[in-house]
Amino acid sequence: MKIKELSNKLVEAYSDQNLNKITLTLLNLYREQQYAKLNKIAELIADFVIVEINDIGKGFSKLMMLYHPDRGDAHRKEIVDLEKKGDYDGLLGLSHIFKLMRVDEIAERLESYEDIDYSPVYEWDWGSKADSFSVKDEEPEKDFKARKKHSPRVYSFYDAFRIRIFGNTKTEIPYYYFDDIDEIELSESAIDSLDGIERCRHAVTVDLSGNKILDLNELWGLSLIEELNLSGNCIELIDSLSNLTNLRYLNLSDNKVSDLSPLFDLGKLEMVILHGNPVNRKQIEELEELGVEVEWSN
Repeated sequence: MKIKELSNKLVEAYSDQNLNKITLTLLNLYREQQYAKLNKIAELIADFVIVEINDIGKGFSKLMMLYHPDRGDAHRKEIVDLEKKGDYDGLLGLSHIFKLMRVDEIAERLESYEDIDYSPVYEWDWGSKADSFSVKDEEPEKDFKARKKHSPRVYSFYDAFRIRIFGNTKTEIPYYYFDDIDEIELSESAIDSLDGIERCRHAVTVDLSGNKILDLNELWGLSLIEELNLSGNCIELIDSLSNLTNLRYLNLSDNKVSDLSPLFDLGKLEMVILHGNPVNRKQIEELEELGVEVEWSN
């Protein structure tokens, strides 16, 4: 298969419609505590990515986030970029989705222990519109951005995450679920408290921009974070960031930060964006002397 053909098929496979279908099937199995089935499904993509789901469901989040609809745009952009670079192997690395093109059928056949044809599917027919991303028998919450226009309601990190994953705040998430998460994207999610994020001990990339966050204390123990976007919040103090020893990129634009000293001992810090904060020039110069690239305009 030529690189252009593979790229086109991957873009189609990572459509929102298909990601919705895959994710809905996985979510329903998880809610029914069908962890053995989920592990069997994970084994289908073992040649591409290792996901192990144990008998209490730990590991599910890693599988879930491979196909979450919120990542659709990022996946499709990556596919286009890889094609432009001529990176055929990179495209093949995303081809695990072909194994799950008939995931609903696979799940049903696992129920009856029928033989399953696990061969990749490169052609498919969407005869009817797939189910939207929601959980059966639950009334989904409205979209965050739409809700923000009509309601002053705010959420903790934990509740916002539940809405993002399950579409509601009624489904409980065991705390071990967060152990597998290495990327967090909860921008514009009406978050005012980071309660729960401390469980995401393996987080590397975190985007919490456009929320209503004031207190960063829960970030103290997340020392693996490398990229952190906190722009557009209500942050004044950043003392808790002094423990993020792997931090390379930090966006604090449009907050109320005046003291940058907690950043001075972060040896891996490469870039800080500070537009719209009342910081003083001297501290910016100190950061620059430490080799940090700083973007700032008050």
